[in-house]
Amino acid sequence: MEDQRPLIVDLDGSLLRTDTLHEAVAAGLRHPVRLLNASATLGRSGKAAMKQVLAVDGVDLRQAPLNASVVNFVHRRMADGGRVFLVTGADRMLADQVASRIPGLSGVMASDGTTNLIGPAKTRVLVERFGERGFDYIGNSRADLDVWARSEGRYLATLRPEGEPGWARDVDFDEVLRDASPNPLRTWARALRVHQSLKNVLIFLPLVAAHEFTNPGMLLAAIGAFIAFTLMAFGVYLLNDTLDLAADRAHHTKYRRPIAAGWVSPLTAVFASGVLTVAAIALGALLGLPFLAVLLVYAVATTSYSFWLKRIAVIDVVVLALLYMVRIVAGAVVTGIELSFWFTAVTLFLFLSLALVKRYAEAHESRERTGEIPGRGYSGEDVHAILALGSATGIAAVLLAAVYIQSEAVSDIYPSPTALWLVIPTAFYWVANLWLKAGRGQMHDDPLVFALRDRASLAAGAVILLAFVAASVPVVEQLIAGGQTP
Repeated sequence: MEDQRPLIVDLDGSLLRTDTLHEAVAAGLRHPVRLLNASATLGRSGKAAMKQVLAVDGVDLRQAPLNASVVNFVHRRMADGGRVFLVTGADRMLADQVASRIPGLSGVMASDGTTNLIGPAKTRVLVERFGERGFDYIGNSRADLDVWARSEGRYLATLRPEGEPGWARDVDFDEVLRDASPNPLRTWARALRVHQSLKNVLIFLPLVAAHEFTNPGMLLAAIGAFIAFTLMAFGVYLLNDTLDLAADRAHHTKYRRPIAAGWVSPLTAVFASGVLTVAAIALGALLGLPFLAVLLVYAVATTSYSFWLKRIAVIDVVVLALLYMVRIVAGAVVTGIELSFWFTAVTLFLFLSLALVKRYAEAHESRERTGEIPGRGYSGEDVHAILALGSATGIAAVLLAAVYIQSEAVSDIYPSPTALWLVIPTAFYWVANLWLKAGRGQMHDDPLVFALRDRASLAAGAVILLAFVAASVPVVEQLIAGGQTP
């Protein structure tokens, strides 16, 4: 009877939504020497030995995404008294991690550093152990065709929302176990974090501050800079999410990110990251060497942040603020606009506050849950210190803006500078409102992106813009002073 035949389950792409070799290479990005050693081992001793080198340490599959349809099928077979074996080409150390998540497995067979247990090698082991057509098999790839040819029950695990792949159409499957992947365009939009490109509008701030936003040459250069930064950011986000697989999977919301969820392969993400980075550098070179230098500084800083700096408390906040600031510097460099001391000081303190809002939201949330923030240098106990630092830097930005409004520089630029005092209470409201919402657990995104979507923040921005427009009209000063219009 069917329930007396053992069920053999493949791991990569079958029981597991992702691929253990890809996961191991992604984990090795933090250890380049290990990757070099694995490459040398591949040429010297073969693929099984290479897999063993990559699996030595740091590959965490305890929360890697499983295929729900395959898991459910396995549980049904076990409930009927059937035996289930995990048989995979993955290294034994990685296979054991996943096997521990499926209680009741009858055994595990995997690559051992000498034998690469895929294709004919896997078939030979299974036939020797269970006999010709003495087992049922769940697989997912062309490499499994030889195994299916010798099995009795044949099951295809797939993430494809459409029909079976072309190579599988000649196989008479008993059942297709489908965990359909989401829409590819939406998946990649989420992986690239397209919404985060809103932060790159900071590139246009020097144009606005210098009243040059109607200059077509400068505007075109700023648009080119926006595209270059967006491409570079896309590449960095893909690399960041690949490096943060384990931390993201341990997070209560980030586990849904496409790479962490297994909808985008880590190696595909790394390749796409490289292509996007090269495209950004090429465009940056067309915009001039000074701009390219700023773009490369951004790339180095944000990559260093992804690899190490985000795990160091306070340093991570400073780097985040500088990553906001470098966008403004890029806008100034590409347009040839000189940044004033006041503009730079106000925005820098404001960005420090925004960076601290981001950490405060995470710390506040973790305090309500486990108390730990995976992959960060903070815990829920730091929430009060972060609140003090963040609110202080936000108020410092407002105070610097007040001093600037009273300076002679403003009087030289704006004929009605008194109107700018409306900026101060409005800016204070905006900063205070962001911190209140973070404390209420309503800050689920980058604070700058949140502000560009939040109605209250947009209203505050409109009032501030209106104040600057009023300050540019000479008659406003007369009205404020109680004078008569001419």
